[in-house]
Amino acid sequence: MNKYEVNKDKKVEDFLKELDLVFTEEGYSKKIKPMTLEASVVRLSDVIAYIGRDIEDAIIVGSIKREDIPKKIVKVLGNTNSQIVNNLIMDVIKNSIDKPYLKFSDDIFEKLIELKDWNYKKIYNSKEALKNRDILEKAFYDLYEIYLEKANDKNLKKSKSFSDQNLYSFINNKSEKYRKNTDIKRMVIDYISGETDKFFLKECEANIKNFKI
Repeated sequence: MNKYEVNKDKKVEDFLKELDLVFTEEGYSKKIKPMTLEASVVRLSDVIAYIGRDIEDAIIVGSIKREDIPKKIVKVLGNTNSQIVNNLIMDVIKNSIDKPYLKFSDDIFEKLIELKDWNYKKIYNSKEALKNRDILEKAFYDLYEIYLEKANDKNLKKSKSFSDQNLYSFINNKSEKYRKNTDIKRMVIDYISGETDKFFLKECEANIKNFKI
């Protein structure tokens, strides 16, 4: 929906209920209204940041060519990451100024959705993107088990490994409330979820025997 509204009346208990539903109800995150316009900016920033960047990455690895991008989309949004980011940002500013919500123009929003659908078809669900899916899925589970074992090791702090020190720092430098109310299994999941693709692959190479992609 092309209108990012806020719910200023949301209470803490409402927020916590929504947080639980995100993990138990598929697609629920899309129904949530942020409490502030600043939070809406964060929500929009994600799609603005990745939709053009993923095209550049796909071109680099040879999954697509720049001329493959539909001309009707290129005409409105551009065909480079910098053009797409600039056009989306300028449009949302123009159409949201002095309003209690954020909004794209109808034409820009339509082409944004079309580009997102095109990305899924030509990039995310392409044979090139899915060829290592089974390997990576297993790697997530393997790395989780390895991290969990390390997290429960009382000698983790003494390890000289950068990987181990990074994990130890994440677990022990969180707020007291987080550490008190979060199971170690959840902490490990949170740690993995914060890794970049590059860091995740480096961790797999460092921790999983015979890992190769």
